[in-house]
Amino acid sequence: MHILPIQSCLISGGNFFEENGALSLTELQKKNPTWFADDILYGLERLKSSYEVHNVYPQDDARLSAVKLTWLPAKEKKHSTYVLLMAGGAYGAVCTMVEALPVAAKLNELGYDCFCLNYRTAVQESFVKGLFPEPMDDLAAAVRYIYKHKDHFGIDPQDYAVSGFSAGGHLASTWGTAHLGARKYDLPQPKCLILGYPLISMSHVPESPVKQYLCTGMFGAGYTQVDIEKYDASRHIDRDYPPCFLVRAQDDPTVPMAEGDGMVSILKEKCCLDQAKTGGHGFGLGTATPLHGWVERAAKWMEEL
Repeated sequence: MHILPIQSCLISGGNFFEENGALSLTELQKKNPTWFADDILYGLERLKSSYEVHNVYPQDDARLSAVKLTWLPAKEKKHSTYVLLMAGGAYGAVCTMVEALPVAAKLNELGYDCFCLNYRTAVQESFVKGLFPEPMDDLAAAVRYIYKHKDHFGIDPQDYAVSGFSAGGHLASTWGTAHLGARKYDLPQPKCLILGYPLISMSHVPESPVKQYLCTGMFGAGYTQVDIEKYDASRHIDRDYPPCFLVRAQDDPTVPMAEGDGMVSILKEKCCLDQAKTGGHGFGLGTATPLHGWVERAAKWMEEL
């Protein structure tokens, strides 16, 4: 086991730092209005306390070296369930610093141990062969890594929840399915899923060059509707699919409301919907939005399962 510096996983994939590395958090918020600077700072402040960054895979493959797991133990642990969080970034980046880290910091305050996963994202080759199932493999590898080091982390590896935001929400929602998720990898189902403005399927995204670009990166050149539907969790919900907490804003300009509506309709009482008229997309902890406090509400819902 080798502990790594935190800089390796604040944001991974893409060219984020080349484009934004010189910006202050206030300037970054001006560029991305839903990236509330105080929430990002709140997450970064959490790093003053105990944390560890781990390589999920052996380091003999440069592509796999991007897959990292940040362990954030609660200062005062109150719950046996741990939460594994995955930020979004359109499968071109993993914006842990913006989404997963601030939410993990809040969950830590509520007594939950957390892990933030940086999974593989699209590279040039992905637009030929497709990115998937690499992110699913990475999530499975992360859960197995936690199993292997359960004594070090001091957790019950089977008692866990999975949380994802945007593209990370797509990954989390797919993790609940039988044909692609935990059960495929012979791993236990999570206790529940906590989804932030999740992309569930590309089916509801209007046809455009952007959709074509995203689908090509995810599924490869020559992708078909069959490929899209295969990775649409709402089409593969069965009786053993985990309960879901879904938080979103109705003015989200990125993910159509139909994405979450399908999940809510199928899961019925197994889905708790927390939404507001405004808030946009990518708000993470969301303290500057009408959804302020959603993490506390999600935690209370999880405790009552």
